[in-house]
Amino acid sequence: MNRNTVVRGITAAAVAFGGLAVATTGVANAGTPAPCTASELTATAGDGQQGQDPLFRQLVVEFKAKDGVHCQLKGLPGELTFYKDGKPIPVTPKVKDADRAQVIDVRGIDTATLIVDIPKDGAPVTPTDEVSFTLPSANADVIRLPYTAGVAETPTISPVIGPTG
Repeated sequence: MNRNTVVRGITAAAVAFGGLAVATTGVANAGTPAPCTASELTATAGDGQQGQDPLFRQLVVEFKAKDGVHCQLKGLPGELTFYKDGKPIPVTPKVKDADRAQVIDVRGIDTATLIVDIPKDGAPVTPTDEVSFTLPSANADVIRLPYTAGVAETPTISPVIGPTG
């Protein structure tokens, strides 16, 4: 084997190793995604599965990451407020399953879901036209969405769940 062949072999190995090092570094630096912000998400609100419990209506909020976004949600929303004609309707929600909170990665076609159970019976239903809350993440961004089903008694919130894709 001549000297040129050995040098070329070492150079090729160094380039290959260097490429592997760059690829590995890229993966290592990717790290944990940051908590989601309101500007990174598309949030929609709707009615949930009405047949599950006849005593409750479900407000279901789905979070989908915007194109190219990868972020995380975890836990419960904060500052849940319902509105009618721009005026807040005071409620203090009950919390269910807070100890089951998990970190949910939101990206691509995956969505995270937040469910708020709202009692149907009991006190008279107060009409609503919007609902707002802070994101279930380390950010204090407020999400405000249309919601016209009304609220009667104290709603119950659970941690965000997902992903569903």
